[in-house]
Amino acid sequence: MKNTVLLLLLPLALASCQRRELTYYTEAEISVTADWSRAGQEEESRYGATLILYPQDGGAPRVALMGDRTRSTVQLPEGRYDALLFNRSFDDFGTVAFRGQDNLHTIEAYAMQTETRNETRVITSAPGKLASAVMHGFEVKDRTAQLHLVPAPLTRTVRMELHIEGIQNLKQATCLLSGVPLSILLHNGSTEHAERGMQEFEVQDITPDGNSGTGGTLSGTFQLFGMPAQDEAKIKLKALLKDNKTVVERQVENLEIREDADGNGVITLKIEAEVNPPLPDVTPSEGSGFDADVEEWGEETDTEIPI
Repeated sequence: MKNTVLLLLLPLALASCQRRELTYYTEAEISVTADWSRAGQEEESRYGATLILYPQDGGAPRVALMGDRTRSTVQLPEGRYDALLFNRSFDDFGTVAFRGQDNLHTIEAYAMQTETRNETRVITSAPGKLASAVMHGFEVKDRTAQLHLVPAPLTRTVRMELHIEGIQNLKQATCLLSGVPLSILLHNGSTEHAERGMQEFEVQDITPDGNSGTGGTLSGTFQLFGMPAQDEAKIKLKALLKDNKTVVERQVENLEIREDADGNGVITLKIEAEVNPPLPDVTPSEGSGFDADVEEWGEETDTEIPI
């Protein structure tokens, strides 16, 4: 009886082994390299990168974190993939978050730090530098393969210069740029369907003109997901004067926007405008200067820029 049972079970065991052989497959080792020289991110070299591989047959994407953002290896089954690479990881940005990761055409980065003012979304902390690269239809059919990607900037570096009279009366200033997108698609850098709002940024430098006692330039550099349309591009300037109590607001229109490219093709947008009328004269209070803390402005409800 015992031998009979063993003989009956043997064909089942053999069939089971044959089924496993039919569904068994091997994964290829993919060598991944990336050239970041066109991304305008020299200061980001100590950070890693994220590689997402989307199977074109509709399977679940594979996410690989690259500690060395210039090279890595990943294991993949045979098939065709769309590859997306971007700097850092999903959790490494303090001002940028991600959504729609399950599909190459829906994954986007959006501003984390926003608030609503008079029914308008305002980015209160500019997004960090973001760059990406995409390769469509990458085929894996051998035991080894190579994937090379060249990321390009997604966010735009903006240099703002506002020329103003009465700069000797200015202590500190912030600006709001209108019409900016609040998110960006990673696979093509499009902001066409993104929600629009405003972005707040600090004036970083207050520089009097060398040949004038009253004129000067307010400047600052920041990142945007994309520029507003020319007819939407406006800046609201809120300035605290040296008496530590007078707050002046100016609506700045007719912005001049131009592009400056470096040797690697990285483009910086430059915004210039004249601020009128001049800032009024005030009597400086003790300790007034260009290094004031924003907390000295008083209650926010007294100084908020109307939108």
